[in-house]
Amino acid sequence: MTKTVHSVRRADCSIIALDKFIQATRDSGYKGTASAISELVDNSIQAGATRIAISVAAKTSDDEEKAIEVSVLDNGCGMDPPTLRQALRFGGSTRFGDRRGLGRYGMGLPNASLSQARRVAVFTWRSPKGARGHDTPTVYSSYLDVDEIVRCEMIEVPEPKVVKVSPSECAGNSGTLVCWSQCDRLDNRRVSTIVRKLEVELGRRFRHFIWKGLRITINGDTLDAFDPLYLHPKAEISGAQLFGEEMRFEVRADPLDSRKTGWVSVRFTELPVHAWHKLSNDEKRRIGLSKGAGVSIVRGGREVDYGWFFMGSKHRENYDDWWRCEIQFDPILDEAFGITHTKQQARPQAHLIEALSPDPRRRPRVPSMAAHARLTQP
Repeated sequence: MTKTVHSVRRADCSIIALDKFIQATRDSGYKGTASAISELVDNSIQAGATRIAISVAAKTSDDEEKAIEVSVLDNGCGMDPPTLRQALRFGGSTRFGDRRGLGRYGMGLPNASLSQARRVAVFTWRSPKGARGHDTPTVYSSYLDVDEIVRCEMIEVPEPKVVKVSPSECAGNSGTLVCWSQCDRLDNRRVSTIVRKLEVELGRRFRHFIWKGLRITINGDTLDAFDPLYLHPKAEISGAQLFGEEMRFEVRADPLDSRKTGWVSVRFTELPVHAWHKLSNDEKRRIGLSKGAGVSIVRGGREVDYGWFFMGSKHRENYDDWWRCEIQFDPILDEAFGITHTKQQARPQAHLIEALSPDPRRRPRVPSMAAHARLTQP
C-alpha cells in the first residue's frame, strides 16, 4: 500500500490542478473589462494613490485579438518584494479580511488580470528608508503567465527581480505599474470602443473618489465623474434635487447577531422634469435618462452595482425615468448585501430587503414610489 501511495506523483495530490484551475478561473467572476480594471483601480486607491493612469493601446501583432495591451499606473505607496509576490497569488494578501479598504480577499490583481489577458507583469517601487531626494528607487518586477502555467513551467509566483531598465512610466518616489499583454478576452477589439466604455463605467463607479480629488486618466484624458443621481454640481451632468431627507438605518450584518451592525444611508433625487422632458429621445438616451431608473449600491464610496433593488413588488413605469436612488453602506455589511470578492454585484439578503423595502402594512422605510409618480410626471 505504501509503495502504491508513493508511486503517485506529488502533483496529482495537490489541492488544485493548477493548469486547469487557471483556465477555469478565467471564465468566472467578472462581467467584463471595466469590472476587471476596476479591481486594479481599487488596489491603487487602497495603496493611497492620488493619480491613476490607465492606458489602452494597440500593439503590432500577428494575432488581432491579442494586439491590445492595457496598463494601470499609480503613484501609491508601492510594494516591497515579499508583498509583490503575495499580491500575485490567488488569495495572497497582506490585508485579507480587512474591511477598512476596498479589497478583502487578495483575489483582485491575479483574478482580474488573467480574466482579460494571458500575461500580467507588475512593476513596483518605493523609496527606501533614509533615501535622499535625488536617490532613484529600486524597481522590482514579477509576473504571471497563463501559457507557462498550463505547460507546468510555472508552479509558483516568480521571485521579484530588480529591473535594470525599467519602463519610463516608473517614475516618482513610489508607485505600481500593472501591464496586461496577450489580451485575448477584452470586451472589444477596438481601442476607441474600450476607452468609451471605460469612461462611462469607471466615471460612475469611482465618482465619489474623483470628487474627493482622485485623478484618473484614460489614454491621457482626465476621467469625469458621472453621477447617476444627477445631483452633484461637479458631475458631468447634473440638475436634480434631493427628494426628501437622507435616511440612515442601522442594520445587522447577521440577522441572528445583534452585536455586529453597520450603517446604511438612502438618498432619492427628483430629476428636472420640466427642463428635460422636451429633450430629444437621442439626447435622453445619451445622458442615461431613458429607462435608466434604478438604485446605485455603493460600498465604502465605490459603486458595486446598479439595478432595481428594494422596490418591493413595484414594477417599472414610464414615470420612473424621473427619479434615482443611491444606497451607501459600510463594508461590515458585505454579507447582508451579498457582495462577493469581485465587488461587482449585490444580492441583498432577506433581512436587509425587509428592513429597506416599502411595506404597505407599516410606514414605508423609503419614500413612496407613488409620491414620486405624482411629483415627476411632466
